[in-house]
Amino acid sequence: MNRIFHYNPDRPFRESPDLYLCYWGKEKCAPLHSFGPGVRDIYKIHFIHSGRGIVKVEGETYELTGGQAFIAYPERVIFYQADESDPWTYSWIGFRGDQVAEVLDRTRLSPAFPVFPMDTRLMPQLYDLLGDAEDTAATRDLRLQALLHEFLTLLVELVPASGSSNAASTQAKDAYIHHCLDFLHSHYSEEITVGQLAAIVGLDRKYLSSLFKQVTGMPPQQYLLNYRMEKACFLLEKAHYSIAEVARSVGYQDALLFSKMFKKKRGVSPTDYRGKLQ
Repeated sequence: MNRIFHYNPDRPFRESPDLYLCYWGKEKCAPLHSFGPGVRDIYKIHFIHSGRGIVKVEGETYELTGGQAFIAYPERVIFYQADESDPWTYSWIGFRGDQVAEVLDRTRLSPAFPVFPMDTRLMPQLYDLLGDAEDTAATRDLRLQALLHEFLTLLVELVPASGSSNAASTQAKDAYIHHCLDFLHSHYSEEITVGQLAAIVGLDRKYLSSLFKQVTGMPPQQYLLNYRMEKACFLLEKAHYSIAEVARSVGYQDALLFSKMFKKKRGVSPTDYRGKLQ
């Protein structure tokens, strides 16, 4: 098990600080590695970089994968466990302060709904950024505090509570769809369902479909089909790939079904498309 843990070496200026970063770390978990059911004494957020696992809170079970995050609230029972065959690798931060509850009240997060999507601007790199800040003793306390403030600001923008500003809401919607697109572009060769996408970003399936169409102009499955066909065209232009190899490369185990869908979208069969290029 590969586990790295860092404590903040600078103590808060007063006993009850407004915001204080207590520790951070990263771990490549062993299969079925778990915590709980138990409680934390501070707020702790895990950022899942790869792999899978589950989180159980207040009778609800969430299946999480890379690109998602979850928060453990202090003195609230939580259980989380790495997948047996594809255990997650995650980083984490632990923090406390008199202002934390008020900041989290601006989000849609709660002890019963602790899951949210990671953004691409800060969260995947937060562990490394905190490590860089730790190495600058003269300004370490300020840089660690600044990163915590930046993260919490981004969190409010990413998952705002209902009634938040339109600008923040729009930014959050864009973040959800950006995360979906990142996933589709990385996993288009695999079987993907709208339900899977919804679980990844922590949204209702019907709401995600509506939001996806609102932002991209088409439903998720249509977008995925178009993207697969674009990739198929690129591969068909490489004459050394067979039709079956192209089909499997873009998510179709059945070459006949692939050919049918390709002709439906492009107007010609994969073989005829390749022939026109020669």
